[in-house]
Amino acid sequence: MIDKVGWAMRLHLTLGALSEGLSIPINYQYYLSTVLYRFLYTSSKEYASKLHSGAFLGDISPRKFFKYFCFSQLFPVKAHIDRDRIVLHEPLIHWYVSVAIEETLRHLILGMFESQVFFIENPEYRIVVKNVELVPEPQYERTMVFRMLSPLTVSVPENVNGTLRARYLLPDDPELSQALRKNILQRYKYLYYQMPEDTEFTVTVDRNYIEKRGGVHTVTKLVTLKQNTEQETKVRGFLCPVTIQGNPLLIKLAYNSGLGEKGSMGFGMLEIAKRLTGGPSNKVSTTL
Repeated sequence: MIDKVGWAMRLHLTLGALSEGLSIPINYQYYLSTVLYRFLYTSSKEYASKLHSGAFLGDISPRKFFKYFCFSQLFPVKAHIDRDRIVLHEPLIHWYVSVAIEETLRHLILGMFESQVFFIENPEYRIVVKNVELVPEPQYERTMVFRMLSPLTVSVPENVNGTLRARYLLPDDPELSQALRKNILQRYKYLYYQMPEDTEFTVTVDRNYIEKRGGVHTVTKLVTLKQNTEQETKVRGFLCPVTIQGNPLLIKLAYNSGLGEKGSMGFGMLEIAKRLTGGPSNKVSTTL
């Protein structure tokens, strides 16, 4: 039996570029997901393999499993975008990883201590984990306002010429809240082997924020995964504040493992909106 959601915590990583003049591709999500799996493999090849395959959840459909972690976009201290690349002016980068399962978190931390240096895209572009801060859980309530630290994406199946394809929902889609509720209830069920008694979970986007930014198209983002390979996939998400109302246990699971789909690929990470100016508080710093 795996350790379920208990004292699950969030990691705030301070990264340092070891290569002068480092630039990284805009579509870096897949590379970061690979980095996290490398940390897990460093700690335990067996556990990482089970997590990657979904076997760690037991006897369930291989098409229906979740990894129960998510991560944020990268936040360089100073950088600019040059076409399809992010060019760093300073070496420091902030990155957040959130984990809903204690054992996954433990292996991630152990892997980081054993293998602090990684690369994105090119082995010559080396990055080191300089510092790790453990961010305690917030207090969960029935109504909470969040901002997105990585794009929120959720889809519904759509029949296109006899083929089922994913239709990614935008902030103004009337199916959005129900699709997000269905997703979080599935995750809860596969983690606890039962449905919660309280299934209320409603997500409302901040329409004023969207209007001030100029409309839905200004907050949407198209992310390419496994770019320039046969497995290349394009995923559409959006970045805007959301209000979640419902069962605090479901809100907690969304906070720790991501809201919507593809959390383990760098989508759906939430941050409490009131921390916009102060950043995560009560952190325990660990220098690697």
